[in-house]
Order: sequence, then structure tokens, then C-alpha cells
Amino acid sequence: MIKRNISWEIVLAGITFIGIAVYLLSNTPNSDSSSEATEWQSEGSPPSAPTPPSLPNSIVIDLQNLESLKNLEKLRNIDDLKNLQQLEFEIKNLDKLIQQHAQKDFHEESLQVGLQQLERELQKVNQNDFNVKLQDQKLYINRKYDVDESQWTEVSPGVFVYQDSFSADDFESLDFSVGFGNLNIVGNGSSNSEITLRVTGDIDDPAVIARELNIQKNLANADAKFEVTSANGSSISEKINLEATLSLPKHLALTANTSGGHITANQLKNSQKLTTSGGHITVSDLEGTTNAQTSGGHITANRVFGDIAMSTGGGHIKIQETGGNLEVKTGGGHIDIQDAEGSISAKTSGGNISSTIKSAHDQLRFTTSAGNISLSLPKDFAADLDISGTSVNLDDVFSFDGTKNRGSITGTLNGGGLPIVINCGYGNVNINAND
Repeated sequence: MIKRNISWEIVLAGITFIGIAVYLLSNTPNSDSSSEATEWQSEGSPPSAPTPPSLPNSIVIDLQNLESLKNLEKLRNIDDLKNLQQLEFEIKNLDKLIQQHAQKDFHEESLQVGLQQLERELQKVNQNDFNVKLQDQKLYINRKYDVDESQWTEVSPGVFVYQDSFSADDFESLDFSVGFGNLNIVGNGSSNSEITLRVTGDIDDPAVIARELNIQKNLANADAKFEVTSANGSSISEKINLEATLSLPKHLALTANTSGGHITANQLKNSQKLTTSGGHITVSDLEGTTNAQTSGGHITANRVFGDIAMSTGGGHIKIQETGGNLEVKTGGGHIDIQDAEGSISAKTSGGNISSTIKSAHDQLRFTTSAGNISLSLPKDFAADLDISGTSVNLDDVFSFDGTKNRGSITGTLNGGGLPIVINCGYGNVNINAND
């Protein structure tokens, strides 16, 4: 039987890793809500989605700058990180790098040297509990377990793991689904794939899991499939928590589905369709064609490019840095799109919309039945305007030619160009310059 390691992976990009690690290992009680929630509340709106309370088997935290640290408050209560407290001293020793970076006196070479030093220090405290690897300015910390391939194994009291490793050389696509539980998906730069299932709950015998949890797989065809469901008549979904983690080649087409959990996906570069019946969806560093759907959860995205469609039955949608053709829709939540390039169609039945545009290659369309719309454009942006709302305001810095009324604006910006259509059924519209 082949022995494998179960990956508990924290991927931290650039200097932000140091700040994240120090922040997450802090023992300060959490008395405040997240910054993201504060942003929504400042508009008199519901807070953002809560982060699931337990650390998944494999996660990716890939923040690109120190400003993004404000989003980390929601991770403060993850108890699982107590296993890394022994590393806190070595990480804090590099805290000075943060200040250097913030002062813009920090160079790429210095960052690499600093992270390599951190890797060496982490290896000293490894104690056979962690594998530590530095690659492409990302630090990988893998918690080690010995398990048998394709077999449920108890790795600690009440914690059971199943793992399948296989080559995806001949795959064209992979269909990955679970009947319940959370999905964590990470693209890699190799041709290898690995699926890890982690179960906790009211179970004390791996044989019970093997009997009541069906694993169906077809990994011999170009269109591969891996599916986890409850056996007929089984109530195991009421007894256990399931975390399913998939590492796959980032250029492989993927369809992923869970009937009742959250989905995270990172570093995918082909066609990815992500569906959950009620959980939240969190994605980053996606290219190609992305389709994300949840029946009632929130959607959060960072650095997504290509043809993008995202929809939720009633949650918020928040996107930071996007380019291509973007279509987003929510049945009743807010929409926030920042640092956007390309075309946008955004619609909510009952929330606010805010967006900052860097550039566009096609029309921008924003619609809400009841809420406010705030749009920020470069002051030299050329557009044809068709704007309506209870009250409509246009920044005087723009060169405008047309008709302005209290509830509508029609005309051109900077001589005319791409269509901007805004329809606010009941609410205010504000268009400002972002330069």
C-alpha cells in the first residue's frame, strides 16, 4: 500500500505572508467585526458572509499588498492555527520587512532573501510535523500525516482521511462533486492531481465511513469524474463534517459541485464551473471561463480574468481586480466591483452597486430595483450616458455634453464612446472621477 502525505497548505504571496502569519497567530480577542462587514454596514447594509469556523484541509491565502490585511479579521477565530504558534518567533523576526515595504524602500531581491531566511528558520522547528517549502515567493507549510492510498484512515481521534493521487496527463476535464460538505480547489503547475477527503464528527470507526459514504470515480477517461455521496438510506451527512480538497493541473477544465457547502478555488486557468446549493464561493487568480453559482450564499473574487459569470439567489457579490467580460447577478444582495477592466453587466433586485473602472472595451450596465449606485471612472473616460434614478449626480470634472435632470442624465462624456447604462429603480446614482 502506498503511503501518502495529506497536505495542509498555506500559500502566502510575497511580503504579505509575514503580515498574515503575525496577524493570524495573534492571541488578541476578536471583539470587532470584519472590515469587509464594516464597509457594507457603512452603507446601512447587512454584513458580509461569515467565514466557516474551521480551517480546511488545504487553503490558499494570496493577498497582493499590505492594504489587503484589513480583510483578515474574519480569520482570527480559526483555532486550528494554534499548531503554528511555535513558528511565531521566527515570523515576527521578519516584521521589519513590512515597514521597509510600506516605505517603498524594499526590493524584490531583499524579499526573496528574507523569505529564504524564514524558510530555514521554519525548518529548524519542523519536528517532523510540517514540510516547509518556498517557491515563487510563496511559502508552503504542509502538515504531515501517514495514510494509505484510497483507504479511510484515522489520523487522530475523531479525524479520518481518504486520499487518491493520480496523473491527469490524459485528462481533458474533471467533474468533481460531493453530496454535502465544503470543496477546496487549488490549481498546480504539474500534471498530477490529488484528492483528499477529511471527515470529523460522530464517527469512531473508518469502516462506518467506508460503508456509508460512496466514492465513485472514473479516472481512466479523458473526461474524468470523482463523486462522493451518501449511501442509499444512510444518514451519515447528519453525523459528519466533510472537507474535500482537490489539487489539479491549473490548465485542466473543471466542473465542481456541492449540494450544501462552501467552495474555494484558486489558480485555475481554463474553464471552471463552480456550483453550490447554499454555501459561499470564494475564488482568486482565475483565468479563462469562470461560472460561479450559489443559491443563497455570498461570492467573493480576487483577480479573475476572462469570461466571467457569477450569480447568487440572495447574497452579496464582491470582486477585486477583474478584466474581460463580467456578468454578475444577485437576487437581493449588494454588488461591489473594484479595479475593473473590460465590460460589465451587474444586476441586483434589491441592493447597492459600487464599481471602480480602470478601463473598458465594451458597455457598462448597472441595474438595481431598490438601492444606490456609485460609479467611479477615469476623468478622461469617453462614453455615451443613459442614466436614470431617483437622484442622479455627475462629477463636474468630466467634460459632459447633453441633458441633466434630477432623475436622469443623457449625453456624452469626453466626446462620446462606450455605452454606460444605469437604471436605478428607487435610489440615487453618483458618478465620480477616480483620478
